[in-house]
Amino acid sequence: MTTRRSTRAAALLVNAALVVGALAMPLPAAAQFGRGRMGPPGWEQRNDRGAGRSIRRYQEPAYARGYSDGYQHGWNDGRDRDRYDPGGHRDYRDANQGFYGGYGPRAAYRTNYRSGFRPGYEDGYRDGQRSRR
Repeated sequence: MTTRRSTRAAALLVNAALVVGALAMPLPAAAQFGRGRMGPPGWEQRNDRGAGRSIRRYQEPAYARGYSDGYQHGWNDGRDRDRYDPGGHRDYRDANQGFYGGYGPRAAYRTNYRSGFRPGYEDGYRDGQRSRR
């Protein structure tokens, strides 16, 4: 009888360990961050126009700020029928807009800002051309 009890106790301990282990495991992204969301806050999914595929990238602060600033400059240039020139803007050249020391090295911030500025400018320029005065 003692072997049955020890076997049963061991089985209960194993099952309890499995339950605790399962509870400690991370949840799938959809369960963690809300239904339909593909990742953590800041994660973006957008369709690449014309290619029929989607692009997913994490929106870190420098990229997001660069994209937003680039979009605004591009939209204004497209609307005003100015030439397409993302590098001609001071914000692109300086790439310091929104920098905070907690983000890390300034050089990395500038690189990520510019890599967000270019596609933002392109999207904004295209949309600005559609809404010309």
